[in-house]
Amino acid sequence: MGIKKTVCAALAASLAIAAAGCGEGGEVSSSVTENKDRVFHNYPVYNGVDFPLELWQKPEYEYCPEYDCSGGGYDIKGVWLRNDYDGQESYAFAYLGTPEGVTDAKKAPAVLLVHGGGGTAYREWVRAWNDRGYVALAIDTEGHIPLPTGTVNDGPAELYEKSEYVTPHNQNYADADKLPVEQTWMYYAVTTAITGNSFLHSLSFVDKQAIGICGISWGGVITSIVTGYDDRFAFSIPIYCTLNNAGTACNMGSYLNNHPNALVWDDDLGLSAVETPILFLAGIDDVNQTADTVTKTAERCKNARISLVKGFLHSHGHAIAQNEPFAFADEIVFGKKTMPVFTDTLEDGETAGELTFTLPQGVAVEKAYLIYTPDVVSQGSADWDFVRLTVGDGKVRYDLAEAGEGTKEFYVYLVADNGMIVSTRIAKA
Repeated sequence: MGIKKTVCAALAASLAIAAAGCGEGGEVSSSVTENKDRVFHNYPVYNGVDFPLELWQKPEYEYCPEYDCSGGGYDIKGVWLRNDYDGQESYAFAYLGTPEGVTDAKKAPAVLLVHGGGGTAYREWVRAWNDRGYVALAIDTEGHIPLPTGTVNDGPAELYEKSEYVTPHNQNYADADKLPVEQTWMYYAVTTAITGNSFLHSLSFVDKQAIGICGISWGGVITSIVTGYDDRFAFSIPIYCTLNNAGTACNMGSYLNNHPNALVWDDDLGLSAVETPILFLAGIDDVNQTADTVTKTAERCKNARISLVKGFLHSHGHAIAQNEPFAFADEIVFGKKTMPVFTDTLEDGETAGELTFTLPQGVAVEKAYLIYTPDVVSQGSADWDFVRLTVGDGKVRYDLAEAGEGTKEFYVYLVADNGMIVSTRIAKA
């Protein structure tokens, strides 16, 4: 269709980016960056799949002003990020949104946004993070360009058009049976996300120690994978889906069960080794991933929390509307605490007991629940029920006797008076 593009120097001028150079990609200034209490590495920290070191360098990028969607107080620009596919020059589309008042002297935190199946780079998502003071880069992982009239609630036909570049498409891991790993869609999606992170690190007005990642559905899987290979994130938030799906009765599980060559993407060895703070946000009635595997992944990580939200519908719109991702990021980046935090772990076989939690100043628990099911969650279609619990003095007591006989799995769920939701892992009775 012939896309008109302006080289990346135009982007630098438009955004007042002080970082010089384009074309070949700038060299990394050092192998590590010191953080307050962490070390970030400019190379892959896990070797389950081999990725080139060049991904951790400043990428080539081009500015496409015809796709800008600024206005109404928002500065959102279209960008092409180079990510070649199968030996052919290719670019991934992205929206870059910058909050008002951000400059080289007044740097802002940033977040990389990764859409799910049937999605693309969402303007609404960028705006939501801009409203909270974050530079936001929403990438497209399937060679699409958002239509100017498309919204987060639209289907593919109304949402995007195909770009002129050659890119793979999501085949639910079926391509793993036919292609080398470097030619599969997941490899392309992961390299696009790493490229997006490197692009954010190259921007002079971004605080390089405060760049996070957030992904929805398939984007949650990508976020989980990328976080295990690239430890430069200040926070990571997979929504709905993550890892450890093989052998479970859900969509993600069936894709892996049918295509075992894709199992290399499902292990959590990299993710469990990094120090990155992670929030796993998911529902409990989701056909795409069983909730027990979300908590299984979380409990294997070094620095993770869980929010299992009952009644959480699966869509980009519902995910973007949830407040926990913003609150978690604000806590990590700004030290602004608004979420309760469990300080005890729910253990298998402990059918009654007491859990402690901490509350930020000025926050109280409004409701607490014991959520339980007579089903084995990993087998899918669990029938959940709940009873209210009593909370006091930073403690919540639970007793499965209140749930009646037959409960197989359960967890505890808190709702703060500011609407924030946190939960324990799912335990076996």
